[in-house]
Amino acid sequence: MMRRKYLCLVIVLAVIGLGLALAATVAPNEVQQPGTQPRQVGNLETPDKCDNCHGGYNKAVEPAFNWRGSMMANAGRDPIFWATLAVVEQDFNGAGDLCIRCHSTGGWYGGRSSPTDGSGLAAGDADGVDCDTCHKMTNTDNSEHLGVMIAPFLANDEKVPATGYYGTGMLSLWGNADKLGPYSDAVARHQFKQSRFHRSVDFCGSCHDVSNPAVGDLAPNNGKQMTADAVIASGTLGSALTVNAAFNNFPYQYGIVERTFSEFKSGLLSRTLVSSYASLPADLKAGAIKAPTMRPKAIMPTAPHAISVVRLVTSGRLRVRAAIRPALLCERTCPYTI
Repeated sequence: MMRRKYLCLVIVLAVIGLGLALAATVAPNEVQQPGTQPRQVGNLETPDKCDNCHGGYNKAVEPAFNWRGSMMANAGRDPIFWATLAVVEQDFNGAGDLCIRCHSTGGWYGGRSSPTDGSGLAAGDADGVDCDTCHKMTNTDNSEHLGVMIAPFLANDEKVPATGYYGTGMLSLWGNADKLGPYSDAVARHQFKQSRFHRSVDFCGSCHDVSNPAVGDLAPNNGKQMTADAVIASGTLGSALTVNAAFNNFPYQYGIVERTFSEFKSGLLSRTLVSSYASLPADLKAGAIKAPTMRPKAIMPTAPHAISVVRLVTSGRLRVRAAIRPALLCERTCPYTI
């Protein structure tokens, strides 16, 4: 019986050791992307330090308390994330680096995404998308503050003026001690600079469009809509970074995973000002319309970039979801210029 227990223990340890051995220590070229790279910005601070001033006074409005309960703060603790990370590491060795890049920003920029199965992350890296990452972000088009981007990791089209790459965590982080934010008159105990980018929808798009660079580079159709424009890609495993899809196309063009930002940009919502609220139809103000029970159906838009209103009926109540025109339109027509 004792020998059997020891044998089971040896087998378990061998399996664990095999799993650790399979995790890549260097991210493959297919999952690397432009933007600031690990260890290039070394002054990211823990959210615990931010709490000293930005918490402890009013849980209804204070940043610290509300951030700690958010999905951003818990992105590195999410059990679904860890389960998915384990699966993707089995499917494509080293792909976990791409997941960690967004789900544990402090860990990734701190160089702890190796091994790519997340086993190298520190306890504090569970804080997910932390305060300093967002408050170090600069516009990747280099139109304002210049973040740290070293060739070939330039997250824009390199034209004059440049159009930034917004998506999949391709960030350009500020390399100095200042915190960046929307205000010019903040009363802060730390250095700060005003940033127009922090009031731009492109700021949100930096993470809320998700593309798979490996699919974009290696898949037969590059993970795009069938009618979308051609994607520049190597198509060959192990190719140089500079010929891969992530370095030669806007993120919305390849490896479609999520298109929250692109769909927003291609729809009327992105051009509807808050000041226009008073003039909106009553049904759009309310966000829901009462109607007789009917089968769910979609009212398709009649013009490009129109809002598609999807009717979902629940217990006799017609709920309206402001769903933007399918991503196909943006895939073909909008390089973030709307």
